[in-house]
Amino acid sequence: MNHLSPPAWVRKRDGQLVPFEADKISRALFAATEALGRPDAFLARELADGIVHFLCDENDDATPTTADIAELVIKVVRELGQPALAEAFAAFGQQRERGPRRKLTPAREEVVLRFPRGEGLPRILAACARQYTLQSVYTRDLISAQENGLLTLTGHRFPEELEACVLNPHTAPALLRGDLPSALQEVRSIAGGRIVLDGPEHFLARAGQEAQEQVREFAHRLEAGLAEQRLTAVVNLNTATPPSWADDLAVGPLFENRRYAPAEGDLFRLAQSLFQVLAPARGVRIDWHLGERDFLPESNERRSWLRHLIEQALNDARRLSFVFDRSRHAVRLAEGIDRQHPAVLLTVGLHLPRLVQLAGGDDDRERFLHKLGSLTRLALSAGVQKRAYLRSRERGRASNSSDTPVVTSGFLLDRARLVVAPVGLDRVVTTFTGQGLSAGGESLDFGKQVIQRLLEILHEGQSSRLNACLDGLYGFHLEEPENGEPCVEPRGIAGLSAWDTMAPVKDQWRAAGVLQGLAEGGTLALFLPPDRAAPDQVASWLRAIWKQTEVVRVRLMCGSHR
Repeated sequence: MNHLSPPAWVRKRDGQLVPFEADKISRALFAATEALGRPDAFLARELADGIVHFLCDENDDATPTTADIAELVIKVVRELGQPALAEAFAAFGQQRERGPRRKLTPAREEVVLRFPRGEGLPRILAACARQYTLQSVYTRDLISAQENGLLTLTGHRFPEELEACVLNPHTAPALLRGDLPSALQEVRSIAGGRIVLDGPEHFLARAGQEAQEQVREFAHRLEAGLAEQRLTAVVNLNTATPPSWADDLAVGPLFENRRYAPAEGDLFRLAQSLFQVLAPARGVRIDWHLGERDFLPESNERRSWLRHLIEQALNDARRLSFVFDRSRHAVRLAEGIDRQHPAVLLTVGLHLPRLVQLAGGDDDRERFLHKLGSLTRLALSAGVQKRAYLRSRERGRASNSSDTPVVTSGFLLDRARLVVAPVGLDRVVTTFTGQGLSAGGESLDFGKQVIQRLLEILHEGQSSRLNACLDGLYGFHLEEPENGEPCVEPRGIAGLSAWDTMAPVKDQWRAAGVLQGLAEGGTLALFLPPDRAAPDQVASWLRAIWKQTEVVRVRLMCGSHR
């Protein structure tokens, strides 16, 4: 393995020193492919990665000039079998020397959207939002990669906000006053997609003996506030340890001026009550946490409640998942979010089956894994560009503007994660090995190689101080179908889960445990037997998953989903 690093700095023609960015080489090569009339973002990224490899070999601690790098680009691109592209790049450089060059920045020209007469207004507005986000936030090479089916860039509805963040007194100070509607309004300027609630039973417990009476009002205000702000929520209940802010909440209009130290049993019953009123609420997903105390033989109340939850999930699991709390891991609160990482910057889907096509088929695993690095670097570039866009938007606002967002306050943007979701992982493993991940053996080993390769490249994001992780989506699909049902085509499944509807239950969780243990994230789609397993049997499976594997989150798949 090459442990050398590319140069840290580059000297421009005017003598100015600027940080070295491989993305700039990739974008310049993409512009050259455009000049040839065949835009190819992936080829440009692959060639840029090859150039960086040669730069690492030639790095003698001397600072190269832009002319040095341009000369190397032409040489390497020609030697890698792309002479026409090398000539186009050289012509591009000569034009730049004669005058201002065309920068590969997010397009600012007018965008014309065409649609058939009679098209519904919601579809037209959604298409407008999508085009606005793509053209404003991302460079043309990333837009091309998405159009070519390699990437999916999410968050089209909220280009000027994070994708998700935790609702707590740090992000929404109104929560300290107990003013939930104002807190939701505050957090909407930060997160445009969803919010995450961490242990709301602790929030309600400060009402003391009247806490149970406040549950329904809290749920009503939450559901109304989500609808008003066009947000969805992930509500985490029954976490093994309280959130850090639990003891810092002041009094507010919902509660009297009193302090109350809740007992564990009181918190558990509050969590139960919250589940009952929030389960049918629109826009709400509940993550019920399970730990050692929930599986103890003497914990009759908790074990009985778990059976009740399983019955609910067997009837409709779309709004309920089970999350495992383990003492040696951070408490996971949503995809890409835990108590150390309170926000998601962006989710990018990597379409692995499409990459197999570009790699030339199913007979060369090493070639596929090598190309996977270039695809992942395109995802990292998307995260860097989204972060830069958010920073530029805040800098462009007046300091005294009343609508100034707080997305960069408290280092929230710096702590936000880029979530990379592999799409079609089980299908690709089947393509190369003949069997899916649940088969174990060679198939699972290759799945591990894919995950390890992804993690290796995502680690490079640290050089630009970008937090990146592997995870998936609760619905296992980057775009939820209109009927609300999850996608059942393995080629389009996003996340770290086997997707074999007929595999034995134990094989499914063993495979997912390996993948999620490596990635420290993910949701297992656990397909249950067609004869509908009894709640007691499912409970024993959940205990085994918690005890024997590194699975993070489970969603039960049964009925029409199998």
